[in-house]
Amino acid sequence: MIRALILATLLLLGVIVWQRGSISIAHRATDQAAAARDVMERERDATRAEANATAATLAAERGSAAAANALAAIYEKEKDDAQKASDRLIADLRAGNQRLHQRWQATVATAELSAAAAAASQPDGRADDRIESAGRAVGAAAQCDAQVRGLQSFALLCAGGGK
Repeated sequence: MIRALILATLLLLGVIVWQRGSISIAHRATDQAAAARDVMERERDATRAEANATAATLAAERGSAAAANALAAIYEKEKDDAQKASDRLIADLRAGNQRLHQRWQATVATAELSAAAAAASQPDGRADDRIESAGRAVGAAAQCDAQVRGLQSFALLCAGGGK
């Protein structure tokens, strides 16, 4: 009977040791699962933060692109208006509705004096050339002004001080 009791005690001790090992293994597995969960949550949070930053950057870039496109449209309109003003000036000069500045008119007076001495059959293309030149000069100046305004607006936009 003592043998049976010793055997039962040893068997009971073996079961206790085995169960303690199983519990220890289960605790380690739980700890590992919790650590893996924490790592995954940190990765998820980092990925969400990166996605939010990317979305904010994309929204800012889209806003900048829209503003830049608006500035480009304004520049193109001003450039077109400058060309129309140049064409209108040329037409007005030809029609006599506008006159050239005095320093440009001096060449007209000289040409008229020379024309009396020249043969009447030779056409004078210099008047048309002066009109075209004046129109081109005014148009180029207006286009340059439009370009400068457009570039200044774009520089302000890039610097963050857009209108």
